[in-house]
Amino acid sequence: MIQDIDSFMHRHEHLTGDAAMDTLHEEFYALLQTLRAASREHAADALLALITHTRDHFAHEDRQMTEGGYPIRDCHIQEHADVLASLVEVHERLCQDDHRALPRLVKALEDWFPGHVQHLDSALAQWLVKRRHHAQPIMLRRHAASTT
Repeated sequence: MIQDIDSFMHRHEHLTGDAAMDTLHEEFYALLQTLRAASREHAADALLALITHTRDHFAHEDRQMTEGGYPIRDCHIQEHADVLASLVEVHERLCQDDHRALPRLVKALEDWFPGHVQHLDSALAQWLVKRRHHAQPIMLRRHAASTT
């Protein structure tokens, strides 16, 4: 079970087997960390950077699913649209100096991202790799020994 987004990334559980997708996930995480740490006066700019990245990231995945005929794309594409709409809505509020929704947005993204990657994106990555290479991706992960 995922404890938090930081440990999820640190343990490399965001890796899907598709290098381009994994890079986009690392960039998303870095921008989310920047947003989390942003001061009130820099929050709108940090969120705008996340929106720009996320729009391109989702458009890339949506194109791959649509052009490739990915069989379970509708739910995935709709989830992308819903997340992007939330980002834009909160950015509009920040531009009106209303910061109340920002902490909830950051928390929601941190809660949403690991599950999205592990379920929807990993399935997409397997499908893409299988189409390109006629094989399933193999993910080797090294886990540190428990100290408890």
